[in-house]
Amino acid sequence: MKTTMAPGITPELLDAEESATLAGMGKRTWWRYVASGRAPQPVRMSGRGGLVRWRRAELLAWIEGGCKPVRKTVTE
Repeated sequence: MKTTMAPGITPELLDAEESATLAGMGKRTWWRYVASGRAPQPVRMSGRGGLVRWRRAELLAWIEGGCKPVRKTVTE
C-alpha cells in the first residue's frame, strides 16, 4: 500500500522503487545492485513484516560519490 505525503514534504526513507528512480535505474536492476553490494544496504524495519527502506541522504551521498560499490572485497 502506497502512502501519500503532503505536498512539499520529502520522505527521508525510500522504498525500492523510489530508490531505483533516484539512482536512475529500474527496480530489478536496483535489487541486483543491492544484492551484489554495489548499492547501500536497506534499513530493515523490525516488526513490520520484512519492510525495507533506504535513507535518502545515504543514497544521495552514494550517487554524488560516483556510485562506488559499498561492500568491500575481502582479499587474503
